[in-house]
Amino acid sequence: MTETKATGYDCLSSRLVPEIELRTFLLDCFEIAEHELFLGHADRVADDLEDVPRDVVFAAFCTYEQQVSGHFAMSFGVGIEGRLVDRVGRQEFAERFAAHFDVYVLYGGTEPRGLWTVILPDGSLLWADTEGDDDRCVLYVATAPVPGLPEVRVDESLWQRQ
Repeated sequence: MTETKATGYDCLSSRLVPEIELRTFLLDCFEIAEHELFLGHADRVADDLEDVPRDVVFAAFCTYEQQVSGHFAMSFGVGIEGRLVDRVGRQEFAERFAAHFDVYVLYGGTEPRGLWTVILPDGSLLWADTEGDDDRCVLYVATAPVPGLPEVRVDESLWQRQ
């Protein structure tokens, strides 16, 4: 039997999720104990880990940032062990997050180069193209309407990209 490799899920969320709510979600989503999770603001990781022994391994290691603007309010990344990948894949994770927090989530999946996957709160999946830089991300075209963002142009031909 082949062992699943560890991976990371990097996402943008359309609204800021308080750390305590994010912690509860991650523990429930991955079905792990509190001691198996590290969660901290990206700017404070070194300080948060200062008293943690160097040999401690977390099953899930999540950092987040609130300095995102445009159509998104926060970015976060979750590094997870292979056994957690087996429990919750990337798309399922984004779907659960979007539904739980009533947000849309942007992430890189299996879409063609230059596009991003967006999961809406109802679980709908669409592809979108963005504009922005490191701390700003704006959707400008998508394969379907994005609720609350009438300025995002709809172009179903994006589904045809290779």
